Order: sequence, then C-alpha cells, then structure tokens
Amino acid sequence: MLEYINIKNVALIQESEVVFGKGLNILTGETGAGKSLIIDALGFSLGGRANREIVRHGEEQAVVEAVFSIEDKKIEKILDDMGIEHGEDKALIIRRTLHMNGKSVCKVNGTTVTVGQLKELSSCLVDFHGQHEHQSLLNANKHIELLDKFCGTELDAEKAKLAEFLKKYKTTMKEMKAIAGNESERERRTEILSYQISELEAADIKPGEEENLTERKRILQNGERMREMAGKCINILYNGVNGLPASDMVTEAADTLSQLSEIDISVKLIYEIVNSAAIQINEAERELKRYFDGLDAGEDEIEKIEERLSIIYAFKKKYICTSDSLADKLESLRNEYDMLMHSRERLELLENERKELFKNMVDVCKVMTDIRKRKAEAIEKEIETNLHELEMEKAKFKIRIDQKNQLGVDGWDDVEFMFTANEGEDIMPLAKIGSGGELSRVMLALKVVFGNADSIGTFVFDEIDTGISGRTAQKVAEKMYKVAKTKQILCITHLPQIAAMADNHYMIEKVSQKGRTKTNIKLLKKNETVRDIARLMAGTEVTEMSVNAAREMKELANKFKNENR
Repeated sequence: MLEYINIKNVALIQESEVVFGKGLNILTGETGAGKSLIIDALGFSLGGRANREIVRHGEEQAVVEAVFSIEDKKIEKILDDMGIEHGEDKALIIRRTLHMNGKSVCKVNGTTVTVGQLKELSSCLVDFHGQHEHQSLLNANKHIELLDKFCGTELDAEKAKLAEFLKKYKTTMKEMKAIAGNESERERRTEILSYQISELEAADIKPGEEENLTERKRILQNGERMREMAGKCINILYNGVNGLPASDMVTEAADTLSQLSEIDISVKLIYEIVNSAAIQINEAERELKRYFDGLDAGEDEIEKIEERLSIIYAFKKKYICTSDSLADKLESLRNEYDMLMHSRERLELLENERKELFKNMVDVCKVMTDIRKRKAEAIEKEIETNLHELEMEKAKFKIRIDQKNQLGVDGWDDVEFMFTANEGEDIMPLAKIGSGGELSRVMLALKVVFGNADSIGTFVFDEIDTGISGRTAQKVAEKMYKVAKTKQILCITHLPQIAAMADNHYMIEKVSQKGRTKTNIKLLKKNETVRDIARLMAGTEVTEMSVNAAREMKELANKFKNENR
C-alpha cells in the first residue's frame, strides 16, 4: 500500500507531501489544477518515462519519493534477488531524481537500481488505469495467471505434476539429441574415440607421475654437487677426529656415562640421551651411505625421464588438461564410446521414455484445461452480474480457452478475456474495447472479481468516470467502494457520486504566489468534503441548495458503506 509521497519541483508542484490512507482515496480539483500531476509523479517514481520538461522552471532537478508498506512475499523475493535490504517494518522507500541534463537516478531503500529493476518491482506495487498507462487486466498474457489464481490448490497440484514431467522430458530430449545424428558421423566419432582411448591406455600416465619425474630429474641434474656434499658428511661421520668415527666416540661417551650413572643415578637421563644419539648416528651413517650409492645414476636415467615427460606434455597439450586429470579424460572417452556403441539401443529406450512422458503431460494438460473451464464459467457469470449492475444489461463476458501448439509450464491453454457491450455484436478481445465509458466499467467489474486474485495492493484510476453520469455513476461509486475494502484505490474524479464515497478526500488547487503558479494538495475535513462535492454538483458557483444536496449525498454514501462493510 502507498503510505506517503513527496513531490518536489515537478512541473507546477514546488513541493508537496501527501499521506494516503487505506480504502478509497479521491483526488478532486478544477480542470488544469494539476490532479494528474500527482499520478504522473507517482508513475515517474515507479519507473515511468523521464522527460526533463517535468522539472519545474528554474530548478536543477525534480525529486519524487514514495513510501510503501509491503506484505507480499513476491516483493520481498524481488528485493532479495536485487540485493536490497528490507527491514521488519516492511517499509519500502523509492526515490527517483531527474536532472535537467536528462540523467535519472533511481534508489530503493537507499540502493541504486536500474530503471528496468524499478519497473519490475513497481509492477507488483501499483496498477495504473488510465488512457496512457499500463493496464494489467488488459494484458492478455496475464489472463491465464489471473484465472489460475482462482483455480486454487487443485490446479496447483496438476501444475506440480506437469513441471516434474516437463523436466524429465527436457532431459530425455537433450540426451537423444546428444546421441542422435547420421550414421556416418557416429562411425567417424567412434573411430576417433577408439584411437584416443588406445593411445591414452598405452601411455598409462598415472596421477602424480609428472611431479615425481620432475623432482627426480632435478635431483639427477644436481648429482655431482649432491655427491660432493654427501661424501663430505660420510667422511665426517666415518673418519671423525683422528680417524675415530663419530659413532665410536659417542658410544664411548655413552659407556662412560653408564658407569657414572651406577654411582650417581641423576646421570642416567644424560646417559639415555647420549646412548640414543649413538644409535641414531649409526642409523644415519648407514642411510647416508645408501643415499650416496644411489647417486651413481647417470645420463641414461635423465634421458629416459625427459622422454617420459615429453610424452606427458604432449598429451596435456592435446587434451587441454593437467596430467593428473588425464585418467578422468580417459574414463570420459570410454563412457562416450560405450554410449555410441550402444546408441541404437539407447535411442530406442529414450524414445519410448519420451512417448510415455509426453502422454503423461497430455493427460495432465487435459485435466488442467477441465479445471480452468469449470472455474471460467463461474467467473464469467460473476463478471456479467457486475456489468449488469453497472448499467450494461446486454454485456457479455467470456473467457476464451484455446489449445496452443506447444505446451509449457502452464500447460497448453491459451487464455484471453472477451467482451461485447451489446446484444447481437461479435464478442471481441478485451483489449479492443473502444468506448471510454465501457472500458471504465469493464475494468471496474474486473477489479471487483479479480481484486483478491491480484497481489497488487494499490490501484490508480485516472479516468474511471469517462463517459458516465447519473445512475451509472452511482453504481460505479458503489463498486469502487467494494474494491477498496481489500485494495487501496487512488482515483481522480469529476463525479460527486464517487467523491461522496471517499474514505480520504484530497483537494488539488492551483494558486499564484509571487508571480509564480504552483499546485497545492490538501486533505479535506468533513465540512470541506461536503463543500467540494457541492462544487462538483453545481460547478463554479456553490449555493446553499447545492451544499444541502451534497450533504445528503455524503450521508447516503456513508449509509451504503455502513451497510456493506
């Protein structure tokens, strides 16, 4: 619901703020006062066309800020997808600025968004009904969505079935496409795979082999220096000092400490340490000698390693992968080869699976069509009843349900709302209604019936009273009140019958101040409301008689509202 709007430097509006309430919000004023500016400013804030001519003369920028309260989980998901924070207070703040250079900046809860993102969000917030605005109920693509919302859980269950079948069907078709093609192409591919598998098997490249060979090559290339250092260590350990090996010297020390520990037990720990060192030195001598002997490998081993590495590098380049993933590549080639070798058998199985899945989808689509047709009949009667109450006694409303050539997540039904105002005339698509008066009443009837199915919380009517008056105007006012019980409505009107039904009545007036013209917006009090209704009834000259008539009209409207709460 729209809670608040602040408009600054938009055309004749210098700065105005309006707090809107629940139910029916009526905007009235003299012709040219700027009533439509409020609606235009709201539309601009929600992603509408940004024409720099709307910037008030002499100002650098126009700014519109709109605050909504949100309850719809769909809106919260859109915000989450856009990365926009929304708090527990459910407040949604939209601010759009238009500079004189034509640059527009859009922000939602302080986060900058594109116009496209803003339009996506606003489509769930406000539905505009006006000559130049988007009308969701006239959009044939939305008709199936509206119908389905009335079909309830029964249809939802069938949709879930269809979605599962469709997912499997697409997977099956994808696999069939992958293994299909002409026979010669499959044979050519099989030969290639056979050769690749053979050469990879012959190469027998193991994971980690390249790393191990590279390390061994590095060691061998430094063999002379390594032998020199290892030999030096062997000399120290074996020859020691004055020809006495290090192990013998440490062993002798350990023996002496052993004798000492028999006299002084506190030396026993030192003995154990030294004795352990002697054992470890002996082990080190043996291992170092073994290591030294292993350094005797010559150029032959290096050459063999280089040959093996060149093979590994070639396969890495050919298959565009690491040496460690060549084993996975081989397994992948084997799987593809096996699939192709058994492609005919697999295609037959897949085709049978495809036929079964398609049959299942057709069966579900038939059930979905039956559900929609049953619900459509009830909706048609309800809408026609509303149209007849709006002084369109001969009007006919039908929901056309045809079968499309292709089925999708919504089944195969093509849904479109049809209408004719007069008996004997061909029924036509709703979007082709030509008369403004007819369109206004049809849209209102649709809002009455589909209002609860549509998650949009705010409806805007800019010309609901086009081409109507008298008794029809009263019926329109009553219907609008019924819609406003569950939806917030903003309505510009010249009809006293509609104004009298208002929950909140705003007066728009144009004034001159210091040589400049500006538009002011004011929420009317009870006595002010009566006088404005009198103005709508009598024209520019308000008489006592018109005021009394307006008061009576307001009282009758309140009586109707009390009886229909």
